Amino acid sequence: MTDTEIKAQLKEFFVNELGVDADELQYDTILFNEGIGLDSIDSIELVAFIDEKFGVQTSGIDKSNFKNIDSLAAYIVAHM
Repeated sequence: MTDTEIKAQLKEFFVNELGVDADELQYDTILFNEGIGLDSIDSIELVAFIDEKFGVQTSGIDKSNFKNIDSLAAYIVAHM
């Protein structure tokens, strides 16, 4: 699976499962806090999605990997 495919699937998850406005979400959009405002419940759902969809464990990793879709995809590609 390519980096581009992973980013598209992550964006689809944010839009369809977490209710993020697709027009506000770019691959470099900050996800938590000052960004689109995802919270800790959203992060739990995200961790479960990544584990199930890509088979990559993200529990306990550095939070910088959760900065945006670009950083998430890079982590997933590196650990697949």
